[in-house]
Amino acid sequence: MPNQARKILYVQYAAPGVYPPIERSARLFKQRGWQVGFLGVRATGTSANLTTSLHSEDEIEYLSHEPGGLRALRSYLCFWWRALRRVQHERPDVVYVSDSIWTYPAGLLVALLTPALTVMHEHDTPLDHSSRVMQLLQAIRIRFARRADILINPQPERARAMQDLAGGRNVMVVFNCPSLEELTRTPSFDKKPQGMILWHHGSLNALRMPLTIVDALAQSPSDVRLEFAGYETVNSDGFVTSFLARADELGISGRVVFHGAMKRDDLYKQAARAHVGLSVFAQKFIEPMVGASNKPFDFLGCNMALLVNNTAEWRDFVASRDIGVPCDPTDSASIARAIDHLYRNRDRLRQMATRGRKLIETEWNYEAQFQPVLDRIDALLAQKNTAAT
Repeated sequence: MPNQARKILYVQYAAPGVYPPIERSARLFKQRGWQVGFLGVRATGTSANLTTSLHSEDEIEYLSHEPGGLRALRSYLCFWWRALRRVQHERPDVVYVSDSIWTYPAGLLVALLTPALTVMHEHDTPLDHSSRVMQLLQAIRIRFARRADILINPQPERARAMQDLAGGRNVMVVFNCPSLEELTRTPSFDKKPQGMILWHHGSLNALRMPLTIVDALAQSPSDVRLEFAGYETVNSDGFVTSFLARADELGISGRVVFHGAMKRDDLYKQAARAHVGLSVFAQKFIEPMVGASNKPFDFLGCNMALLVNNTAEWRDFVASRDIGVPCDPTDSASIARAIDHLYRNRDRLRQMATRGRKLIETEWNYEAQFQPVLDRIDALLAQKNTAAT
């Protein structure tokens, strides 16, 4: 079958616009002549603004999630039924299944009942075992991991854990990097030499953007500003208000700017003005984050140096390449010292940004990261076609 006739359907119990890697891989398939479709769930709250910017909305079928008890169960059952019906009707060559864990029953049904090649791309490891329902979903997750044709994870240590879960099957590692097409072309030396802009974007909550950042800003030179963009999640409603209130309380509200939720094409243009990307977490996450977090790669692509957690995995990530400075995210004085170091060493700041941008252009971009997956899919489809003839 020629590439132009191939079809792929993305199935995800979430809004496609919330997961940049999904859009990026879909764009690569479209560039190869594939027909691309999405089945997802419409987002709510501030994340509802994150509609896809890389694909026509006509390609996306949104279902609704109704919260609470039997209504939620009905939403899940409708989604799983619709996924199976679309696969049976459209006969895609590939069904690409990703988070959340509520998507996996649909993926397993497709793998068991249809000839489509199935991909399981797990962005975040589901850790909830608190109820019988979640335990059942975890069992389905394991079954699907052992049945899917291709397994993908964004983080090497998580991939090894997923490999054990899947009975030793190979798991492909694809970092959550930006696409080369998304990157701004603004070089770091064109940024204003006066002052400094700190930048953060993504989901907004107290873990990913601790209030110690505001306290550190108050201890920094008056021409250091903080700008951020993104969206609150269900569990972090009201966070932005409290964050801005803290800045007002410290008398620095004029140095903190919130841009709201933005599409990625606009996001990179805004981020390109900044000097330092904040990739700090209020506590050490249960899971390893290097590779899985898209933020440091986005920031490097926009010609920024990085501020990261002072933990072994992040120190290794930035120190071995000299692209950022570690700090203790629980200590505002530590953050302030890291900011001051970059503020007073502009040549080093520019060199870090240049090195980081080069890494994105040559290695840490989605085109390079995803190519082995494309090659693997081509090989599996070729084997399937040969067996059919």
